[in-house]
Amino acid sequence: MRRRHFLSQLGGSLGIAAWPALARAEIEARPLRVGGGWLMNEREFQIGALRVDWASGQVSTEFTHTLPTLPHAIVPEHGGGFLAVATRPGTWIVRVDGEGRLVTRLDSSDEGDTRTYDGHVIASLDGQWLYTGETDRRTGQGWVSVRDARTLRKVAEHRTHGIDPHQILVDRRGLLVVANGGIPRTATGRKRDLDQMNPRIVHMDPKNGEKLGEWPLPDARLSPHHIAWSRPLREDEEPLLGIGLQAEHDEPADRRDAPLLAIWDGKALSIPSRQVVDGYAGDVAPGPNGGFVLTAQFANRIVLWQPHKADEFLTIGKVQNPCGLWPLDDAPGVAIGGGLGLARWHPSEPARMLRWPRGMAAGNHWALLG
Repeated sequence: MRRRHFLSQLGGSLGIAAWPALARAEIEARPLRVGGGWLMNEREFQIGALRVDWASGQVSTEFTHTLPTLPHAIVPEHGGGFLAVATRPGTWIVRVDGEGRLVTRLDSSDEGDTRTYDGHVIASLDGQWLYTGETDRRTGQGWVSVRDARTLRKVAEHRTHGIDPHQILVDRRGLLVVANGGIPRTATGRKRDLDQMNPRIVHMDPKNGEKLGEWPLPDARLSPHHIAWSRPLREDEEPLLGIGLQAEHDEPADRRDAPLLAIWDGKALSIPSRQVVDGYAGDVAPGPNGGFVLTAQFANRIVLWQPHKADEFLTIGKVQNPCGLWPLDDAPGVAIGGGLGLARWHPSEPARMLRWPRGMAAGNHWALLG
């Protein structure tokens, strides 16, 4: 990686005690398996798994599969496999098992070809069902499909009470929170009529589609795309929902000055900080002290928001074109997918960055595999 790109070690300033040296050494020595998608040699869309060896400084390809378009979300499953969903407007969902075999593929044409997948999938708390956000090609209406986790086949469907649904999460009670991005789109996924945007967060029951509540964004040109639950400091504390915002204003200055993060506490939606970070969150993940880490993609920065310093973002790194985030196991740190390679940040460990394999142009999201 270029020397001007860096990640910061901020354990002292965050009030987090450094981990014992042995624990840090064990993490350094333990290779990771990560699943993702990429464009290879500017001609082939692939999904697969990489082996990341921090100790040797090497990233190697474990296996790959070629698909017709670029994937978006990668969702790990038990046994080391994962689900992958095509980038909006998506036409396929696949399952890869822990041995690297592509065992299931579902195409939108199998279901009548009237819907496109919007890039994300999430499992129910008991693992029996999968929920996919989708868009009707003809009307633009948002839908969530309930699918049998074993077969990926649809068993029910409900309106998302909005348009342009992107990421969906499950709360502690098994209910859904939907980030309706609110952007009108053509059948090919292109944005249109931005003056008619209608972004909102919707809380709904996946059993019957009942809308339990909705919260519009205070500025209709702010689109919620990626969402994440915080890690509460106490077990009896409800998690916050961090909402990464993407500004869609006509004027470049308005986009640049737009807020990066919204917070939903189950009752109200708020904008905690107006600090300028260039108005476009690539992804959001839980961070230290009950906060969130975000990739400010256009600003080439990684930032941290914490509830006890709610009006500010702390820059914890600078990486070229950062996007996907995923939390490290049992730690307040994160891994970051960037334009040039993979980075790791933890408040009490040395930061690391490694290049992607040669010829690889990484996709938006990655996931840690078992």
